[in-house]
Amino acid sequence: MALVSVLLMSALLIALYLRFLDNAGLQARIDARQEAIMQAQWAARAGVDYAINLLFQDRSLGDSYGEAWKTETEATAQKPLMFGVCSCTVSIIDESSKLNVNLVDEYILKKTFEESGLGIIASSSLVGESERLGASTRLAQRILDYIDEDDTPRSMGAEFSTYMLHGLRAPRNGPMTDIRELLDIPGITPDLMVASGSRPGLEDLLTVYGEGEINVNTAVEAVVKSIPGLPGEYEAEKTAEFYQKLFSSRPFMELAGYTNFIVTFDWRIPKKYTNRFITHTRWFKISAHAQHGEAHRRVEALVKRDRPGMCRLARYVEIP
Repeated sequence: MALVSVLLMSALLIALYLRFLDNAGLQARIDARQEAIMQAQWAARAGVDYAINLLFQDRSLGDSYGEAWKTETEATAQKPLMFGVCSCTVSIIDESSKLNVNLVDEYILKKTFEESGLGIIASSSLVGESERLGASTRLAQRILDYIDEDDTPRSMGAEFSTYMLHGLRAPRNGPMTDIRELLDIPGITPDLMVASGSRPGLEDLLTVYGEGEINVNTAVEAVVKSIPGLPGEYEAEKTAEFYQKLFSSRPFMELAGYTNFIVTFDWRIPKKYTNRFITHTRWFKISAHAQHGEAHRRVEALVKRDRPGMCRLARYVEIP
């Protein structure tokens, strides 16, 4: 009996010891993961600081995608920044290159989507309508119905009843505060949000920031072509010539570069049209993604620039 008792006691001690080692190992793994997460978090913050520093250093009178703030951050996709043991990729997005979705009308939205090949395909329940007829109109009207204050749907739009039918939250009926709200609209799927090949996505075309002016140096051609206001007597050939010369002359990096181009091409082009465009960016969105092993952290920042070299942080968000 004494031998059995000794054996049982030994087995119990061994089991307790193994349990202690297991718990200690688990705690060590938890501590190591927490440390990795913290390091990734600080690295992502450092990535944002790096991007902001590039914007502070940029004192040029115009902004284009050939400048250091764009080329050096784009390079991090292939060669990430290293902060200690953490790798970090950084991007700076020119929000002034996009249309402010809260300030545009149906014509501009529809024209942009037609030029970009974007739209919401018709439901098969719509009798007598071909599948793609009105796809760009449908997309534009659903966005505008989401924003406007009334509950009366446009002919191809969607208001409260459609949202309830799809089990979605009611439309905002007010200005969007985040462009990702587009995903709350019936028919807008993630594949419409992102670029595919040469086709831009909605996130490349629309923003919620700015006063409605567009950086002509960085905007995609579909956005530039959507803005009305060229002389009414322009035939299709003259309009095509204008855009061809405009795009081939970009970027306009001097103080009066864009103005001189307009005057040289046709001094009769109304100021109401030319004033829709700027050549310097006022709103930038920064995204930094850091990684340490399996730990990932992302930080997003919104920067408002009042004039070259003068930036202020408008928003700073850490994403778990």
